[in-house]
Amino acid sequence: MKNIALALAVMASPAAMSMQMEGFGANYYQDDASVPEYNTNKDLSPHVIVGDNVFVMEYSLLADIAKSTDVTINKGDQASWLCLNSKGVNYWFISDNEMGQGNLTSIAVARNERTKGCYSYSDDLSVTIKGIPLLNMTLKNISSSFSETSDAKVFRYCNDTKIYGDFTQMNCLQYNLKDKNVEGVIISQITTN
Repeated sequence: MKNIALALAVMASPAAMSMQMEGFGANYYQDDASVPEYNTNKDLSPHVIVGDNVFVMEYSLLADIAKSTDVTINKGDQASWLCLNSKGVNYWFISDNEMGQGNLTSIAVARNERTKGCYSYSDDLSVTIKGIPLLNMTLKNISSSFSETSDAKVFRYCNDTKIYGDFTQMNCLQYNLKDKNVEGVIISQITTN
């Protein structure tokens, strides 16, 4: 009986329950140096509204989003995350497990079928970047927003901004295309010195 209790405790431990994102959010794990990357002077900082709250990348905690939505945070080896589905769009809110320290560091957004681990959310939910379209885009639309584009299925735009002292904030917007239409986007932010 003692062995059964011990086995159940191990199975229920956070390490045993670690999981990875599924659906479009799994693209977060792709670290491909061959992805074309273009510098832009456009502000790529997202405006994130969840319910009555505004969340800011690298300042807002993933735990605060979880608390405001009453959703559990998933913990994997590379990231902690939660996924919300609103009006046919899936939103993965992600904190990397290296430097994120629980802060929101990436957001993946895609129109998808329901994805395992993605909770329905009926309050206000939006992720926007001023003047930059995200979903329902074609390669042609993207090229009208940015001076450089690629024929690749995945490419990103990044903007480095000095924020204070020796610290630089880098925001990136990655487009993932399928048949020259945007399948989804990944928005990331990191501050370095």
